[in-house]
Amino acid sequence: MKWYVAELIGECRVGRARAALWDRQLVVLRARSANDAYTAAQKLGREQNHTYRNAGGNVRWRFKGLGNLEELLAKAIRSGTEVHSRLFREKAPPIRPKSELTVFWAERNLHREAGALLNDDLRPFAPR
Repeated sequence: MKWYVAELIGECRVGRARAALWDRQLVVLRARSANDAYTAAQKLGREQNHTYRNAGGNVRWRFKGLGNLEELLAKAIRSGTEVHSRLFREKAPPIRPKSELTVFWAERNLHREAGALLNDDLRPFAPR
């Protein structure tokens, strides 16, 4: 068995509007072959399809396909294992302070109400 990293691409639509929000997820998979990893990634993506209703209408999340599928070079996953890399030539990627890292988001927003956390772009996608 080998380890793979799949990039799952999903879209979100509210009512009949065009897709305005996209989701790019990197997931780790264990499979016997690249074809098995591909099949598993497709299945995982389709399992994430769902619909709910909010004030803007029906919100539909749909798996659109794979952005990439890579075999990990590491034989085992342990602390510090590289699961994704991207090289840049254009401009440097953003470097964020600890307080702005996603893993600390909940701590940073513990005492805020849900509506206050959404900006105008994301508010239409919130469950109601």
